[in-house]
Amino acid sequence: MTLQHLQIESIHCTAVDAPNATGAPVLCLHGLFAGAWVFDDVLGQIAERGYPAYAMSFRGHPPDAPLRNIGRVGITDYCADASAVARALDRPIVIGHSLGGLVALMLTGRNLARAAILVSPSPPRGVTVFTPRLALRMARHLPAMLLSRALRPSEGDFNDLVLNAVPQTERAVFHERFVPDSGRAARQAALGVFKVPPRALRAPMLVVGGSEDRMIPAAVSEKVAALYSSPLHIAQGHGHMMFAEPGGEQVVRTILNWMDALPRSARDPDADVGARQLRVNSAFP
Repeated sequence: MTLQHLQIESIHCTAVDAPNATGAPVLCLHGLFAGAWVFDDVLGQIAERGYPAYAMSFRGHPPDAPLRNIGRVGITDYCADASAVARALDRPIVIGHSLGGLVALMLTGRNLARAAILVSPSPPRGVTVFTPRLALRMARHLPAMLLSRALRPSEGDFNDLVLNAVPQTERAVFHERFVPDSGRAARQAALGVFKVPPRALRAPMLVVGGSEDRMIPAAVSEKVAALYSSPLHIAQGHGHMMFAEPGGEQVVRTILNWMDALPRSARDPDADVGARQLRVNSAFP
């Protein structure tokens, strides 16, 4: 299936149409240092199941030009970007990875998602993400985090924390595509600044973690699932970039099977209010 490049509410997105679509739109949200490209191989799998598939890039992330003040951008800014696209898609099903998982949770708390899948999510207030390994690796980045400057972990940091389950021969492409990101957003994620009360959630939610994830350990995903009384799937043998790891297709299938079993009110695009009015500003090469 061919990736389409769009702007939705002036935000860059990639998309794959679902022939004879039977499901609601799905919006994918990336984590720090990445972009919509994280989901390039996932969108086709989603569309094959009958769900129109979209992935968006937060401001200052590829293919957008870098922001000079990226260090001062906060999670609320990324959430504003995602909220604009979610409204344009008329409350999609949302899949969020890492920091995108926290943004997906915040959208769900604002009733902007029909259902949510949090994949190795940055946790909300009340769940700590710190481990000795993470603290040791991120210590050198504390000045950038505290002073809201741009930061980009080293190749060794990425290999140890994020790419440990990606074959070594395939890691170079990630190092080429990872970009500097916000020290402020990283600080907010690390400290668990944002509270999303369980009573605020009105949509089904699934939490997915990786047994070998060193960035967001499986224990964190377990605590997030317990906090919201949500089903949990721990992908055995998988690390933080599970969609790009060997066997990642099975993780996507597990997510899609859960989506297929959702109530009609969450899965059917015609079961919600009004017709979807997608505001597509322009295409770009």
